[in-house]
Amino acid sequence: METGLIIGADEFFGLTLCEYMMKEGIQVDITRPHDLKEEQKALLEERMMWLGRNDLVRVIDLQDSKDTYDLIFIQSEEPHNRQKDIKAEHGMYQILYEKPENESAKQNVPAVILPRMFGPWTLNEDQTKRADSLFVEDVAKELLQWASDTGQRQDMTYELKVESQTDDKQAEDMIAKWKRQNSTFFDKKQE
Repeated sequence: METGLIIGADEFFGLTLCEYMMKEGIQVDITRPHDLKEEQKALLEERMMWLGRNDLVRVIDLQDSKDTYDLIFIQSEEPHNRQKDIKAEHGMYQILYEKPENESAKQNVPAVILPRMFGPWTLNEDQTKRADSLFVEDVAKELLQWASDTGQRQDMTYELKVESQTDDKQAEDMIAKWKRQNSTFFDKKQE
């Protein structure tokens, strides 16, 4: 695997997936949605400054993308639907966080339903919410492995199965490290 594209890499999962792909030596292009709230923009800018220090990531507008990538993950639909012109050698997948209400809803590409996750965005939440959740990096690792191992899948909806690999102490250490890297955002938020 050499190249990847994440369409709509905002919020925590898309950026965590991007970070994990970079750790694996994959060149990642990411797009950002244009309709973000002010708090989302501030957090995204902060995190992008950290990601931008790595030469394996490029923030692009979708019209500037390559014609072919090894893997493509769609976290949000772009309004001009440029992704119709982009091809993926090993697969293109829509990322979902829950089963669609209408199973017969028309999908252009196969969808992967991710399990419930916790990560840096749960810093101030009640710890009991983590009981049935998996650490976000474990999910990113499993998604990349699943997509890389299979080639183009024909199932239109797949529920990703993930085994926890990060214990609570490791997760807390990683969240603390992430918070230090993005301290400017959290300092502004508390003012």
